[in-house]
Amino acid sequence: MTDECNDLSPYEMARLERIKRNESRLRELGLVKPKPKPKPKPKPAAIVRKRKQPSSAPTRSSRRLRELKEGKEQLVEEDDDSTNNVDAADTTLIDQITVDYERMPDEPERLDDEEFQVYVCLRAWRLGRKNELEIEPYKICQNRTLCELIRRRRNDDEFAKGKEVNEIESDLLSVWGIGPSKATAGGFGWEMLDILNTPENENYLMLSRKNDEAEDKK
Repeated sequence: MTDECNDLSPYEMARLERIKRNESRLRELGLVKPKPKPKPKPKPAAIVRKRKQPSSAPTRSSRRLRELKEGKEQLVEEDDDSTNNVDAADTTLIDQITVDYERMPDEPERLDDEEFQVYVCLRAWRLGRKNELEIEPYKICQNRTLCELIRRRRNDDEFAKGKEVNEIESDLLSVWGIGPSKATAGGFGWEMLDILNTPENENYLMLSRKNDEAEDKK
């Protein structure tokens, strides 16, 4: 793990490494397709999107837990001490997490695996800015702000994107912890959007949507 992620908690580091390891092993088994490249989109017309109202709060179990239940692969090797240094309690916590996409997450534990990898990128950005400005990270933004911004973009791929400046500022102001100074063009909010808009992170959020859609069809 590079130094850019060195402000993650031990739990977050363990989760990230486990996600990467599991994706690699599943890809080797042909259970995960290569990540698609995002297609360029024309600037969309202003529309109002309405999410369907589920009969109950939608939740999605961890992908790793489903594949364990399906017997596709034992994702945690029992015979390799080098990969078994993470407490079993941590594994259980990660596997049993369910995601309610209708709610705004207040902590990274409430993000799915794809959202979490975007969160790691935003944390790396915040660490770099904290070191440049020599201020406390929370003065840039709190973890809850990062989580909610990710979820809002995940739920609506047009959130704070491809719009007029005043519309983007309005979207940013709807995120917990983002006030006028951060939402104004050139503020921290816009820097966070630059991170969300990278092809890698757009791919992660697109996969999150597709995984949820596939789950709904089951």
